[in-house]
Amino acid sequence: MLKCKRRNQRQRKKRKLKDGKGNSPMDWAGLPRDILVMIFEKLSLVDCMSVDSVCKQWSNILAELPNWKRGGFPWLLMSGQKDREMRTCASVLDNQSWEMELLEAYGAYVWGSFQDWLILVKDLGCYSLEVSLLNPFSTKRINLPSLWNFYHKMALSGSPAEENTICAAIHSQNREIAFWIQGSKVWHKYRLEGTPFEDAVFCSGSLFLLCNDGNIFQFDATCIVSSIREDENATSISEIKAQFHEVRSLEIDSQHVLKYLVDSSGEVLLVCRYFSDKPDAIRETINFEIYSLDLGQMSWEKVDYLDDRILFLGKCCSRSLSSSELGIGISNRIYFSNDDVAPWWNEWDSNHLKGLSSFFGLDNSSRKDWETFHIDRDMNGNFCFRGNRDNWAPTWFTAPLWWYSKNIARQTNRYRYRYRH
Repeated sequence: MLKCKRRNQRQRKKRKLKDGKGNSPMDWAGLPRDILVMIFEKLSLVDCMSVDSVCKQWSNILAELPNWKRGGFPWLLMSGQKDREMRTCASVLDNQSWEMELLEAYGAYVWGSFQDWLILVKDLGCYSLEVSLLNPFSTKRINLPSLWNFYHKMALSGSPAEENTICAAIHSQNREIAFWIQGSKVWHKYRLEGTPFEDAVFCSGSLFLLCNDGNIFQFDATCIVSSIREDENATSISEIKAQFHEVRSLEIDSQHVLKYLVDSSGEVLLVCRYFSDKPDAIRETINFEIYSLDLGQMSWEKVDYLDDRILFLGKCCSRSLSSSELGIGISNRIYFSNDDVAPWWNEWDSNHLKGLSSFFGLDNSSRKDWETFHIDRDMNGNFCFRGNRDNWAPTWFTAPLWWYSKNIARQTNRYRYRYRH
């Protein structure tokens, strides 16, 4: 009788443990490190933030993984705040904003970005610019040689922390590029023949330049670096070999189009942003079209669906991110800021436009600094975004995952909830 009673007690205890009702919880923190690494490497960025808050051991393992070091979320840094120590940042994916201390950027315009690095510019007058690269999260700074105030964009081939990363300043009308790599004391200029170009992007080890007529110039990045290394004091270079691709022209029947080149997982995308041609429609966007560069067929192929990709468009800082890697339930969308239709303008050239709406008695209250275009919903001809006429467009940059988790997500405790809805 006693043996039977003990056997029944053991069986009840086993059932409790099986049902999760026992008093001995599973020691998840005690799992072998290799197992945890395998699990964490497969998590989205949002799930990584949840894991980071579980225990110190898990947080330490996450800190060693590449995704934790390189991953991050897209933010907007608002314009018109160069003389402020605190600058306004906005997360468009969960509709929150913060004030971020940027003492190192005081007095400087933000020209663009590469991931979590900002391109800063100070207008020195006499057509001269002071240019630097700043990582506001690590406070690392790289000072570049001064630059003439004729360039409308800067493209980077990689993180400024990496050796042989190329900075390319683009001058559309003069068809000129100024290159800089680490160790250089001067900018190295290269001029192209042909029509002016509108945008540039580094993708898969090459620099791509988009001409006004839709054709493409392609430069091998390693060739650029080796040409500069041969004579780092030369202010001009001519040995770089440029490949010219005569791509079948696009059928664009509007003059009010802003064109963006975007690196989307090794694929060069061309995004055409159409503005209203009405005389009183200032910064009114009515449609987008997306094309993929097919060098085999020498054509721009129309893209009607982005799969799980999300595009973030800005004049000096466009990018493509994966919704599954981020861990958010949205895709096939374009997030864009209120860029002007003229690609060669910069913020320091347009101070005379600030307050123009008020001067002419125009209503600017309902206008925005950014918006979302749903590709499968808004291509019906009824879309219209009215951009803020008094503000220069904000700048996209990446808030690193490690920094966001420790400084924002834990304070708000809203991040995961907002992203899941």
